[in-house]
This record gives sequence, structure tokens and C-alpha cells, in this order.
Amino acid sequence: MSLEEPTTCISLECYGLGVEREPVGAFLTVLWGANMGMTFPLGETAVVGRSSQADIQLWDHAVSRQHCRLEREGGTYILTDLGSLNGTYVNWQRVTRLPLADRDRIQVGNSLLQFAYYDRLAEAFFSQMAAAALYDPLTGLHNRRFFLEQLEWEIPFALRHRLPLHLLYLDLDNFKLINDRWGHLAGDQALIQVARQLQDQVRQEDLLARMGGDEFALLVRGIPDSQILQLAGRLRQAVQSLPLQVGAEVIHLTCSIGVASLLSLSAETSVQSFLEAADQALYRAKMQGGNREVLL
Repeated sequence: MSLEEPTTCISLECYGLGVEREPVGAFLTVLWGANMGMTFPLGETAVVGRSSQADIQLWDHAVSRQHCRLEREGGTYILTDLGSLNGTYVNWQRVTRLPLADRDRIQVGNSLLQFAYYDRLAEAFFSQMAAAALYDPLTGLHNRRFFLEQLEWEIPFALRHRLPLHLLYLDLDNFKLINDRWGHLAGDQALIQVARQLQDQVRQEDLLARMGGDEFALLVRGIPDSQILQLAGRLRQAVQSLPLQVGAEVIHLTCSIGVASLLSLSAETSVQSFLEAADQALYRAKMQGGNREVLL
């Protein structure tokens, strides 16, 4: 009895992994810093900076609003410092203008980036890896891990410069009833719609994340205590006004929001204590009947 030849290819060449592949583009990957794990594809030109108008925005307070520019010239990318306060470094050497080589490391502020050329296979891989590290797969919002990493950067800066920073913790009221009555698929669809509604209400510079289950968190910069409850109220009303198609019915959800003000807490506030303060405020909102916002 003879064995038949296998019909399934298991060699790397079958997948294009054992042969040279031409690069199809260049990327910047954040190896360390507030945007750690994010990968940015490069076009003809890209400005890196802290400003929301930058092509590649880094949430790093040591980065200038327009820090540096990458520009393609022929088959090479040229890095140019744009008069940044803290300088631009390539492989630990300060530069003003330099052609980049594959795998060069660029430091801007407290962020470390890697420049690299990629082929299509690597492009797909890194895109999937970045999405898994940064985003909630159900809602498309940032995930809990990314949100907590951002807090590690934001809290010390806000305390050092005495800048307003608020943490809003939002929980949907009686959400379990949807899962119990219509099933988890209906619950998931409701969460997706709520996430979209919340995303439409927040500023570009604020950070919205799904923390798990039916809980969401929002990090708000630069708004004083006197105005933060107005923002929380708008979010709550936006959720309540959203018509949700669940099965054959249209329902409306309410939510409770706990708000913590960093400057109202101690100078030794940690990520954990900031979260606990917002959670305590949320608990008070729930104990008062829900569908309300409470500032601690």
C-alpha cells in the first residue's frame, strides 16, 4: 500500500513567505509612548505632532504641535525637524534633516517611533496587531488596556501643570434586561449603537473607550469642574434619546455617569485611585435611582 502525495501545500513559498517581496509602502510604528502599538501608513508627506491638525497625532505633551515632517523624495523618505522645542532624534542623534533608512528609530518627545518599509503581507499583519492592541472588537472604540495606558501618561502631566482632567465612567441602566429578554446578540447590537452615539458627542481630543460589558469611560482634558456636569448631562441625554431597534420593538436606554476631577483629588493620585473615584461617583448615581450624573 503506497501513500499518496499530500495535496496541501505546507511550504512557506506557497504563501509567498520564502521569497523576496517588494516593499509597497512605508509606516511609522509607535514602539513606546502614549500611542504605543499604533501603526501609521505614510503617503507623500506627513506631519507628526501633538495638534489635531497633524497627519500623525501623538498624545504626548513633550511633542510640539507640529514637530517634524516626513516627505518622500524618489524612493527615500526625508525627515525634517520643524523647529520643535525638544528636538527630533534618529537612532539617538539629534537631527534637523536626514534621509531615513529601513528600521531607523525616531524619538520625538517621550515617544519612540520606528520607520520601516513593508510589503502587503506585513501591512496586513501589523494592521491586525494594532487593531487588537488598541480597539474593542465589538464597538470599534478604544479598549480598556489602551485607556489605562493613556491614564499613565495623562495624570502626571495634568498634576504637574495643574490642568483640568476629568474621568467619566458611564454604565447603562438595567442593561442586563436586554440580554435576558432578547439575547446577547441583541445586546451587542445595542452596545454598538450606543458607542456610535457617544462617539458623535465627544471632542476629537478626548478619549472614549469601552471598559467591558456595558461600561464606557471618557477622559476629558481642559474643561473646568463648573462645565463638566453639563458635558456629562449631554452624553446621558444622547443615550436616552437614541431609539434602539431590539427584535420587533424600539426601546430607549438610560445611563448613569460618575465623574471624577483629578484636581479635586490628592497630589499622589494614581490610575487606580482615579478610577476608584469615578466608580464611587457612578455608584452614588446608581443609588440615587440612575439616569443621572454625579461629580465626586
